[in-house]
Amino acid sequence: MSLTLSRPALRLLGVAVVGLACLGNAAAQTPTILDEITVATLTPLEKEMLLNELFNDLNKDDDDQDAHVWDNGGDSGARVNVTYNFSNSGMTEHSLKAHLCRDLKFVVTAGGKSQDLSRRTCSQNSGRWDVQGKDPAPVVYPPFLSDVTVAKLNAKEQASLLTAAVRTLKDEEDGKTRQWSNKGLGNAAPLAVRLTPSRTDAKPGSYHRTCRDLTMVLDGKGGQQTLVRRSCENRYGGLDIEPDYVDE
Repeated sequence: MSLTLSRPALRLLGVAVVGLACLGNAAAQTPTILDEITVATLTPLEKEMLLNELFNDLNKDDDDQDAHVWDNGGDSGARVNVTYNFSNSGMTEHSLKAHLCRDLKFVVTAGGKSQDLSRRTCSQNSGRWDVQGKDPAPVVYPPFLSDVTVAKLNAKEQASLLTAAVRTLKDEEDGKTRQWSNKGLGNAAPLAVRLTPSRTDAKPGSYHRTCRDLTMVLDGKGGQQTLVRRSCENRYGGLDIEPDYVDE
């Protein structure tokens, strides 16, 4: 579904994400719009500078503003000019996630030749735009605790260990370990688990939601097992290891 984006909303978006310009570097490993240029060759530094300028302007410009003109500062024989502006902005929803899309007019001129690389571009979950490089496919984890092999968890154990994991992710500092055991939960085979959070960082594309690594070391009758997964929260504070989690 496509929605019209108001000018104030576009400006608010720009304020929210303009600080993420450095994310252009993160897309260096995936092809960008600049890798499609055939009429000139830009240096890595020139590409980085142009992508960062394009990123900032995509987030803060209104539709149909005067075109931006970028050049690499080269002499007349090696000068590359890039002209771009934006139009037809709107919000598009994909799998419960709303992304801003804009028509990008993007023309490269060098050595008397021009190349039109115009297209419709959309923001991504990372905060980058797809012209900066496509986001990598997200890591898909199995359902929480389904990959435990050193013990057979009953329903009470699963619920209790899930609660311990949630509390660890929400309350503990990086590197601080919480202890859990299945004592009193109806399983004769003892199981002890050490839960440790680490690598706390902002959720890609968000200043307020967080992601953390959760390391669980399980000691049970079947031996020892270490499980590591990254868990992120949604806007309501729910964690993706919880069964009622809704991504948005």
